[in-house]
Amino acid sequence: MISMNNKNDSNVLLLNDLCSYGKASLTVNIPILSYLGIKVSPLISVILSNHTAFNSFCAFDLTQQLEKIVEELKIRNPKFDAFYVGWISSGKQPLIVKDIIKHFDIDIVLIDPILGDNGKLYPSMSDEHVNSMREIIKYADIITPNITELTILLGKDPSLEYREEEVINMAEELSKIGPKTVIVTSVLKDKNIGCLCYQNNSITTSYYPKIEISIPGTGDAFGSSLLGYILKGECIENALNKATKFIYNSVEESIKDNDDRVYGISIEKRLHLL
Repeated sequence: MISMNNKNDSNVLLLNDLCSYGKASLTVNIPILSYLGIKVSPLISVILSNHTAFNSFCAFDLTQQLEKIVEELKIRNPKFDAFYVGWISSGKQPLIVKDIIKHFDIDIVLIDPILGDNGKLYPSMSDEHVNSMREIIKYADIITPNITELTILLGKDPSLEYREEEVINMAEELSKIGPKTVIVTSVLKDKNIGCLCYQNNSITTSYYPKIEISIPGTGDAFGSSLLGYILKGECIENALNKATKFIYNSVEESIKDNDDRVYGISIEKRLHLL
């Protein structure tokens, strides 16, 4: 079972993209982990003008810069308690991820396999991205795909609806690739939506009434809060329940405050809900 003793000085190495406008990825990850008292050492995979929920965006791959930064980190040789991997580009970046995992003695590797949502790949993703992600998740301790990403990683049809029992079977199948803890988000059950965790043949679920709204950044918020709670000493079951509740309450408040739904959750106003 994944859990850690409560540490007062945890440090997370966090690889994700950085959006100049719109709340997603690093601009969501960092405030949540920082609020929980956890140090964040960010690595930027790609810089975007804005996140991809807008009608257009431009992006700049930072693979060359990332390689040099990681080499400098090796000289510093810091201790990282966890490595959070979000959006990575194809090409060399999966190799950089594997190099980091092999070089640094990291207790927890959490991978959020950002590939798609709502039954299809994101426009910026390709088959090469999918194949690269299948390779690096072998090194994960925890993986947090949404239902679309779960099916894509297993070569199944992401456009279909799957019953809870089918999701459990797929989570078990994915765990055989490498990650012992598989947490599937956006799982539907009756009129509810939430998360399903498969770990060591044990199932934990956390569901809330479905709210018919899509807000960017909720996956990043879930992964960050989940990891934060684990680093604060919570067992996986408690971390799952707390992270799911945080997302649900944040979405409720965003609707109440009439937040810009394309911009994303104004996370700075929601941190008190952690």
